[in-house]
Amino acid sequence: MLKDKNKIIKSIEKINKLEKGLALFEDGDEEYLSVLVKIQGLYDEISDTALECFKEMTAKIRKTGQKRIVKGIDQLPHAIKESIADQVNGLKGELFE
Repeated sequence: MLKDKNKIIKSIEKINKLEKGLALFEDGDEEYLSVLVKIQGLYDEISDTALECFKEMTAKIRKTGQKRIVKGIDQLPHAIKESIADQVNGLKGELFE
């Protein structure tokens, strides 16, 4: 993830430099268009990197959620047993008062 973050930061820095370079050309110049295409390519790279990070984070969240579900299911019999024991003790208490 840190590698991807650094990659995005470097792309943004390149975009900033290229945008400053746009001032050297007029809107209709071929060089101006070439710089715009390079900037667009960098935005595409950022988008692709961000999408991969999103997919990776989604997978981690799902995995963590699945672990919590399994842990909860594993604890369910013990929780049920405790609940039943508490109810039985409560009924015994009411019967012998």
